[in-house]
Amino acid sequence: MRYGQGSRRISLPMQRVNGQWEFLYGGDVPLRDGAIADLVVNMDSIQDRDFLKLISQELSVEVLPLGAPLLVALSDRGYALQQAEPTGMPNIPLQYRPPGCTRFVTVHIGPKNKRQNDLFAEDEGGLWLRPIGLDRCELECSPIQMPEGFPKKVAQSPNHAFTMLSEQYETHRLSHTGNAYTHFFYPETDGQWLPLSVLRDGVFKRAERSLIDQAWRQLEEKLGWCHLPPVPKKSIPKRGNRDSGDE
Repeated sequence: MRYGQGSRRISLPMQRVNGQWEFLYGGDVPLRDGAIADLVVNMDSIQDRDFLKLISQELSVEVLPLGAPLLVALSDRGYALQQAEPTGMPNIPLQYRPPGCTRFVTVHIGPKNKRQNDLFAEDEGGLWLRPIGLDRCELECSPIQMPEGFPKKVAQSPNHAFTMLSEQYETHRLSHTGNAYTHFFYPETDGQWLPLSVLRDGVFKRAERSLIDQAWRQLEEKLGWCHLPPVPKKSIPKRGNRDSGDE
């Protein structure tokens, strides 16, 4: 759920009384119109079984197929991006480049593991978008095929792959863990490489034919409603009225 930026949140115990929600210790809660809240209840408290089935169904949408490339951003102090050919530089918006990044390594999505066989029976491997509840999504990725010549050929997950690559290239670091959502980049249809966090959240531009738009539209069709609020349209300032006397 999206709340106002910078606003503090408070948890209020509530109880359903005669079709209305009341403060657990009595009385109404004086909230302004339009206030947004999370309602956490036991599933057996929901009387409409069709509604319960609709909101609790497990869905997934394949975003990237088996063999799709991913770029991993690393901070290799012995390697500078300036050494690379200009044509070989990945097209990544500056705001998404992790601080100190000097090297990008290409890995590929490999075949799915045994656990994923039951979850994604129709696909041999890939990257899937899965809703978690009603207000967020996560990405599920099959094992990662490491670069050719790497000591270990397969990593069990993007996070595992990052740790292995960090141990190889980021020798200055004491810890070799990292956030796969911000250090792994996928290829968009417009030629840009964007972090997995953008794909998971779906809050970047939802342009036609983009992977983000395709994945979220498929998910929304399965759910039966719009899972993600539409991107607000930019307002265009009106020009001054010539008849107003302002010159």
